[in-house]
Amino acid sequence: MKQPLFVRIMWIVNILAIVGLLLSYLAAYVSPATIWWLALFGLAYGSFLVINLLFVVFWLIRKSKRFRYSLILSLVGVWKIFGMYQVSFSSPETDSAQKEKGRLKVMSFNVRLFDLYNWFHSNDTRARIFSFLKEEQPDVICFQEFFTSERGKPFFRNDDTLRNLLSAYSHIEYTLTLHEGDHWGIATFSRYPIVNKQSVHFQKRGGNIFIYTDIKVGDDTVRVFNTHLESVRFRWEDYKFIKNLGNDEVEQDEVKGGLNILRRLKRAFVKRANQVQILHDTLDASPYPVILCGDFNDTPPSYTYHILADDLKDAFRESGSGFGKTYSGPFPSFRIDYIFHDKRINSYAYKTIHNELSDHYPISCWVELPH
Repeated sequence: MKQPLFVRIMWIVNILAIVGLLLSYLAAYVSPATIWWLALFGLAYGSFLVINLLFVVFWLIRKSKRFRYSLILSLVGVWKIFGMYQVSFSSPETDSAQKEKGRLKVMSFNVRLFDLYNWFHSNDTRARIFSFLKEEQPDVICFQEFFTSERGKPFFRNDDTLRNLLSAYSHIEYTLTLHEGDHWGIATFSRYPIVNKQSVHFQKRGGNIFIYTDIKVGDDTVRVFNTHLESVRFRWEDYKFIKNLGNDEVEQDEVKGGLNILRRLKRAFVKRANQVQILHDTLDASPYPVILCGDFNDTPPSYTYHILADDLKDAFRESGSGFGKTYSGPFPSFRIDYIFHDKRINSYAYKTIHNELSDHYPISCWVELPH
């Protein structure tokens, strides 16, 4: 019996959704430096999963065995969901209880230069960031998009302010210095003594970087990595183009705008693939247990995440809850900031702190070092 045209069309669309979901799985295992466009499917994993689940319902309603194809493929990659969403049934212990057990509070925070250019149109963002940090009192904190100045502006001497505020040792590496005293870079602060510092620049001038810091905690040493991987570097016109998609009242060249976005995505995918390989090899060579914090500018279904999660634990997956979204900007609104750690380390009470102090939310957890 010939099927209705509508059913045949739905089956074709279902096949396309199945192929899309399959390619989103493959994206985690194929470097974008080899096939860059696969990373686009990884980025769209959540959408393909939802579409396939909707088709499961559709075919079940029609009492068709075709539901099995989408269901089986969705179940094959079900573990990927837990990189994006977690359900927690336990009540987190208080900070004082965590401290009593000898655990360390680790935080990662892309501070967007402490609102140097007044993106929030507020004169107190920097002071609010410091107030927040004073309240949280992390034992180790990794900053990305760090800024400090030596040019007679005491309110921009963020390195000195943070050392005093947190009673901490510091490891700061600059990627750019202008005006003989304004510094942009990355920084790690620790309440415990720092016994070794190293930095790795992914390219000769400016750009992205990672640092690692050996921290002495009692008789133990832990190596803390702090990284900022390549961003997509969307411009104002790109955000405007995305915002106006589908708005018939706004005239824009959708082909040109779409191609510009694809070019930026391709460049970022390929650069991150090379950067994460260097980072992975350095992590692998560590003589000490490692903690990795940073802004990866990539999502859990990505190649970047897979390379690192293969050898390390994701603190969000260990004790997080909800979607864990860390980027508060207009696009992409995903989890792109992470705390990973050695499999010999246990982590607890992971949280994403939804404040409006940057375009990234700070994240934290408590860790228990191996003895």
